[in-house]
Amino acid sequence: MSTDALREQIRTQVRKALGAASSLAPAADASVAALMRRFEAGYETVSAEAIVACFAPDVVWILPDSRVLNGREACLAFLKERFASPTGPKFSDSHMHVLGQTVVQNYKVTVPLPGGQTGTYDGTDVYQIRNGLIARKDAYWKQVGMPKPAAAPAALSTPTQAAASSAGVVVPLRVGTAAQAAALTDLFKRLAASPALLQAAQSGLLRFDMRVDEAAAKAVAASTGSSGGASAMAATTAIDPAACCPSCKEGKACECKGDTCELHDHKAQVPELQGVIGEKLLKTLPAHVKTVRIHPKAVLTPLGKEALRKRGITIDRGATP
Repeated sequence: MSTDALREQIRTQVRKALGAASSLAPAADASVAALMRRFEAGYETVSAEAIVACFAPDVVWILPDSRVLNGREACLAFLKERFASPTGPKFSDSHMHVLGQTVVQNYKVTVPLPGGQTGTYDGTDVYQIRNGLIARKDAYWKQVGMPKPAAAPAALSTPTQAAASSAGVVVPLRVGTAAQAAALTDLFKRLAASPALLQAAQSGLLRFDMRVDEAAAKAVAASTGSSGGASAMAATTAIDPAACCPSCKEGKACECKGDTCELHDHKAQVPELQGVIGEKLLKTLPAHVKTVRIHPKAVLTPLGKEALRKRGITIDRGATP
């Protein structure tokens, strides 16, 4: 979402809230204001429990990096982890604007960057209140001051690329739990599904500062390994076609390693055979194909069946020719 679109979205929410606020009694505004004071006090005292007590049981919290926390338990785990990190974001200059059952909060947030530098953002959170509790919290961070690197990386061969890198947005990431590994997987999915985001990441407009908790990461890897699955980090690459072979990028069968790709943990696409399936048709199949699907209306001839047997090709419905 562009900055202009983000601003317009916030303005629309504020306008709606202003229209609703005019019909509410002052006592209702006072009740919401008291709720938000308790909410802020939880941050001041670094009490995750006090903050979560202000949330509705089915609260939805959308983070600046588009991750979504659903329910009190997810919010509590996130806050405890944030408060436990000495390098977490620092908030200041908070101003609450109570607009009926909607609250708009403006603040400053400072986040650590590589090389001991820091970045400052303008933060705007929009809260929806329901039955005296926070039912929804949308957080938006707008870059207002990022230190420029001492020198542009050698890979940036053009002035445009260098300018994009120095003005890029850095998203801090922390990986040490299974939930965070899942969030990282979701991030890769979002990048793969959005050409604009992927281009921004490749050009340096969007960068990620990932920090890994060694002990927690080993624990996650051990628990995942014991269940017979891939590691948490391998799972994040399972949905990233950008680093795969050209065949994968085109949506065809993966050719990274035989008919499967262990790096990306996905199987090759199974070709479906239609019409009259004979020896001539089977000769057109690539050498790496080991499994085929038979169309319900297809006819498998004896010669075709024998050709499948000779090549060791199985039918995915479980039957062997």
